Amino acid sequence: MKSARKYSPKSGFTLIELVMTIVIVGIVSVPLSLLVGQHLKGAAQSSSYSVMLNLARFEMEKVNNIDYANVSSLNISDYEGYDFDMTRTVTFVQGNAASAESLKKITVDIKDAGGSVVLLSLTTYLAKNVSYGI
Repeated sequence: MKSARKYSPKSGFTLIELVMTIVIVGIVSVPLSLLVGQHLKGAAQSSSYSVMLNLARFEMEKVNNIDYANVSSLNISDYEGYDFDMTRTVTFVQGNAASAESLKKITVDIKDAGGSVVLLSLTTYLAKNVSYGI
């Protein structure tokens, strides 16, 4: 003959134990979720910065392949299909367009599309017939 299993009030979890478990899990999960959120935000910013840097470098490569006399200032919205605006500013540091020797300063600025804050800026110089004491 099998004996019937008796119900024991000590088996299972009490309501207080369940509430305490939920509180502890909540205390642990809030900082972890904030950490994950910050990581995702940082990864997105890093990706955006890499795109901006590559666009600025690409524009500098284009400048290096343009004839000295044809390098001029330029504004392009949604540069190369990305949500960034590019501004190329060319100024004479030494001489002018009619001078036999001159030096141009080229600055490439990258901004958010439609924005006014410069997010990234690269500068280079191009020389025409400038001797360096050699």
